Amino acid sequence: MPIRPPTVDELQDLGSELFLELTDDESEFFREQIVESLEDYETVRSYHPEPRLGGTEPRVRAAGSRPDDEDNPHQLWVSRCEVHGDDSGDLEDWDVAIKDNICVAGVEMTCGSRVIEGYVPDVDATVVSRLLEAGADIVGKTNMDEMAVTRTGHSAFGTITNPHDEDHLAGGSSGGSAVAVVEDEVDMAIGSDQGGSVRIPAALCGIVGHKPTYGLVPYTGCVGLEHTIDHPGPMASDVETVARTLSVIAGSNERDLRRPEPVPVERYEDALEGDASELSIGVLEEAFGKPDGDAAVEEQILDSLDLLEERGATVEEVSAPLHDEGSALHSVCTNEGLVAALSGQGVGHGWKAWYNVSWIESFGKFRQAQGDDFPAALKLSLLTGAYMATEYHSRYYAAGMNLVVSLAQRYDELLADYDVLAMPTVDVTAPEHDPDRSEFDRIQNLEIPGNTSPFNRTGHPAVSVPAGEVDGLPVGLMFVGSRFDDATTLDAGYALEQAQAETAP
Repeated sequence: MPIRPPTVDELQDLGSELFLELTDDESEFFREQIVESLEDYETVRSYHPEPRLGGTEPRVRAAGSRPDDEDNPHQLWVSRCEVHGDDSGDLEDWDVAIKDNICVAGVEMTCGSRVIEGYVPDVDATVVSRLLEAGADIVGKTNMDEMAVTRTGHSAFGTITNPHDEDHLAGGSSGGSAVAVVEDEVDMAIGSDQGGSVRIPAALCGIVGHKPTYGLVPYTGCVGLEHTIDHPGPMASDVETVARTLSVIAGSNERDLRRPEPVPVERYEDALEGDASELSIGVLEEAFGKPDGDAAVEEQILDSLDLLEERGATVEEVSAPLHDEGSALHSVCTNEGLVAALSGQGVGHGWKAWYNVSWIESFGKFRQAQGDDFPAALKLSLLTGAYMATEYHSRYYAAGMNLVVSLAQRYDELLADYDVLAMPTVDVTAPEHDPDRSEFDRIQNLEIPGNTSPFNRTGHPAVSVPAGEVDGLPVGLMFVGSRFDDATTLDAGYALEQAQAETAP
């Protein structure tokens, strides 16, 4: 179907949106020039390079379907599917779940939203290709907070409840992935983390969740919120499984020209020693004592750190005052970044990487037809970002991004003296599930990522490890390491696991 040329009226309307007041003569001149340039667009459209992200290889694939309620504990699945991995590899015979904002070719992807329902990717995300090549089998797409904009577990395909107490929420936005692990439905699950979305449900559900260093694991083929904060990450019942998965999915991506130099990778499971006596830990003062925090959760975190100190770890309090403002910085920068990404039909512009054309085209149509059905939290972020960008010329976004640089420098200073920083992943237990609460009321829960979101901005690796329970609900301890030192970060979690095993009754 050929490209339809614009009319003069359409150009004048577009000009107004771009703050251009076009005369009739100018509009006609520009229209004629645009018509001549359409040949260039037709040339681009005539090429169909082979998608090389794994979607075209001869694998056994069954697109699957929505599971019945009795086969969907805690509403963890959006769909069950079967995509068989290679016959051998590091993850041979593993069953793996994939968060439903990550492309699996031939399997519907919804992003937890009815707006996107029906989109079927024609390629695998890079992380999916790497898992399949390592022998893992993809067995389903996990439920998630709608469009990944909240952190509680509310989806258009059913609220994800906590496997420890269904009167509480699983957390999000990768809640389905966390529940799949707890329920032993899979050996490992992949989530995505834009402000804590791997670590928060890991903490609230009592498993291990790792946000890798920014850029260590390619985001190609995943749907994100904003390019500077998006991270895919593994979730499992123990650190070793997470480390083994990271060894498979980490590494440079030929389709991402933003990072032309190879990223440093290693066999992360081989680096796990679990020796607390070799570990120096900086306990971040500003991550404790928040107004809405639970003192019992903080006490449980400090008890876990005492356990490591008893085994020879150096545990000292440190300070990064700007951490207190990390959540505000994240919010300010994400609002305008999200506007840019959605205005670019779910992907954005200006970054050197592979673009998912089928997603861009589909999302653009879905958004135009059903955008009013997006969740209230997404609408709020878009409206705030658009207002601040238009009325205040993005100066607050720029100032926020500059403060992120200062915050990252402070973390780096502390990590020059300590192996890891430590803090509560979330300073409360899982929120109660109130089915009668409106989506507008639920926006008030967005303070949950206060300790997690700063590290999405700075890109430091962070892992949440179980650290006991409060009133029968899990608590997570987060270790943060130097960028591209994911091995030490995971080893700190492993040391805690070993200490807990030694003291178990």
